[in-house]
Amino acid sequence: MTPESLVQDTHTLLSLPDVAFRVNELIDQPDTRPSDLAEVILCDPGLSARLLRLINSAYYGLSKPVDTVSQAIYFIGQRELRDLVFATSTVNLFKGLPPEQVNMEMFWFHSIACGIAARELARRCRLPEGERLFLAGLLHSVGKLVFYSQCPDQYRQVLQQVEREAVDTVVAERQVFGFTYADVSAELLKSWRFPERLWVAVAHHLEPAQAPNYWLEAVIVHASVYVANSLQPSVNVAPLTMGSPDILAALADMLALSPDSLAALPAEINLQVIEVFEIIQPGATLIY
Repeated sequence: MTPESLVQDTHTLLSLPDVAFRVNELIDQPDTRPSDLAEVILCDPGLSARLLRLINSAYYGLSKPVDTVSQAIYFIGQRELRDLVFATSTVNLFKGLPPEQVNMEMFWFHSIACGIAARELARRCRLPEGERLFLAGLLHSVGKLVFYSQCPDQYRQVLQQVEREAVDTVVAERQVFGFTYADVSAELLKSWRFPERLWVAVAHHLEPAQAPNYWLEAVIVHASVYVANSLQPSVNVAPLTMGSPDILAALADMLALSPDSLAALPAEINLQVIEVFEIIQPGATLIY
């Protein structure tokens, strides 16, 4: 088994809906109008409702309510629309996994936190088109869901090994499968025709120094995981510690940011994470 064969064997099950690919194609075309995107979005009532809920949320703080999809796209912007479409589509794709395997609410809360942290870190690092790293952060660990859904018995061996030998999950994944969730995540993004810079960043986020290219993108996703690890579904967030001051200093150095700036990031994004989580996971009980 390889990451390629695992994704290929489950290609039909793990295919994104046509609306996601169509929105992505339209956004990449310079002459696309909001009305063009609205026609596609309106084909998915659930997605239309989430878009209107997002644009009317406190995050945007508009003085008047927006009640049409075309208006919402105008205000939200095409790039954030793409983020919402892919986030919603991916959440729906993996619905129904047994709760004894994975707490899906916790999984997506952490993933959304990673995405928002990655986008903010890319902005601070002045990375061109860095807002697209939201998707790399959001989907960096979707390979875990592929393992859970397609190889439950083998992944049980991974968890048993982690408990029995007190090794890291990534180490156990390599011993059982020969590759990690990051490899599967990257392969899935590649099959979804994501840009190379995104799937390379995901593939190497565990060990950014080994990235053959797009090193900064890989470091940003790597750091965003640490940021997300310090977040809890609560409005009160402690300053980021990342385990030790040395780790914090090392990450800040790789990003050419100050340690204080990095340590303050969780508190700065936490309310946004909660709000986006509520929109993408309607009815979730995690934050109540």
